[in-house]
Amino acid sequence: MFEPKRLHPISALINFIKGLKDAILPLIAVLFLNNNQQDGWLGSIPLLISGSLLLIILTAGIIKWLRFSYWIEEGELRIEHGLFVKKKRYIPIDRIQSLDFSEGIFHRPFQLVKVKVETAGSSDALEAEAELTAIHKKEADQIQLVIDERKKEKFSENEYEEVDRKLVYQMELKDIIIMALTSGGAGVVISGVLVFLSQGMEFLPVDAIYDEVISWLQVGLLVFAAAIVFVLFIAYGISVILTIFRYSNFSVYIDNGDIVMTRGLLEKKQVTIPLNRIQGVRVDENPIRQPLGYATVTIISAGGSVNDSDQTLTILPLIKRNQITDVLRRIIDDYELDLPANRVPKRSLFRYILRFIWLPAIIAGVVSYYLFPFGLLAWILVPAASLFGYLSFKDAGWNINDNQLTLIRRILVKQTYVMKKRRIQAVTKDQTIFQKRARLASIEATLKSGAGGASARLWYLEEKDTDIVMSWYRYNDSYNNGSLD
Repeated sequence: MFEPKRLHPISALINFIKGLKDAILPLIAVLFLNNNQQDGWLGSIPLLISGSLLLIILTAGIIKWLRFSYWIEEGELRIEHGLFVKKKRYIPIDRIQSLDFSEGIFHRPFQLVKVKVETAGSSDALEAEAELTAIHKKEADQIQLVIDERKKEKFSENEYEEVDRKLVYQMELKDIIIMALTSGGAGVVISGVLVFLSQGMEFLPVDAIYDEVISWLQVGLLVFAAAIVFVLFIAYGISVILTIFRYSNFSVYIDNGDIVMTRGLLEKKQVTIPLNRIQGVRVDENPIRQPLGYATVTIISAGGSVNDSDQTLTILPLIKRNQITDVLRRIIDDYELDLPANRVPKRSLFRYILRFIWLPAIIAGVVSYYLFPFGLLAWILVPAASLFGYLSFKDAGWNINDNQLTLIRRILVKQTYVMKKRRIQAVTKDQTIFQKRARLASIEATLKSGAGGASARLWYLEEKDTDIVMSWYRYNDSYNNGSLD
């Protein structure tokens, strides 16, 4: 590890595939244009353009691999790369918080891993500090060993105790299937198809398709509705399968002060989160899973590549609500979830319902006016929104217990935020003129996170309760369940 090394040659192929993915829409556009050309040399121009573009992408991938090198020297992970301009990045080992490993379909046959380097105080919170596209597992283990040895040097033998990796939670296949069946992945699949179609719509013979669709619709709306249901069913099935593949073998370990999560069937991933980066805990209960007694637990963490879908902070993707406390104590034992909550006053109910129904009411009015009489069906949105307004009022609550603040709210999903005082970046009290007359106010607590802050907002509390929260955050007075001692 102390001599410059190149990535595995498979990196060139991975770079080519990444470039091809970014250029897929222009390539499709060129192919559509090719279908509209006449025979002759003019018809070969789009093919020449496509071939040239593919050659450029392949060449760039190979050069990027050839120009990339990494090694460890003088307590730093050093990386040099660049196509035309040579870039150097030196990362002190002391700053490296974690290494996240993943194994894709191109990595596993060659015993390779992709390594993402996460640091404390990254210069760009939206990206990993560095990424090694494909290296041997032994080399990745050597880098991890150097980091662990450096941690030992920073502490005395009495302060640093090496602990073997300990399994604290593992999802059963039954829970993975339930999570897949109750997830919203079908919407992602459908939206992806719609985006793809929208990009190529201008190249399609829309008029001819429209005439065919009109003729087909004359067969009957029942067939059309059946086709829509069939498409939704297929999209739902695809999302279920993808979720099962993604979360198979999901396990959580504690390893020398770090939370280590592993998952994946076709593509194995490992994400490491240092315990000292944890800012808070959030428990999500959506309307489908909550009646079944299930919830999701997410850690709010400072730093990290938060815009990367591979970087997940969900430590318990699906778990029985009554099991969360026991499992969470094995991971982080200083957070209390099952504390009695102080509720918002009954006079807030009207405001919660009004908050939820005003936009659906406007939409229903517009739809009813322009699509009368069938548009009147849109008014069903109003009682549905009123129900969510009532549930939001019913679930809203807060609690102060020593140095811990708990805020519970619901929009569509019930969310319970548990935050330590030292981790809260700001607490804000909001109050309109109308709220002041009713002696109500809203409170918002913001935690530090990689994207600039994760906020929990609770509406229409008693004004005196918001003052208690503000005073608790401002001073070191003692409180007992939201009341002054």
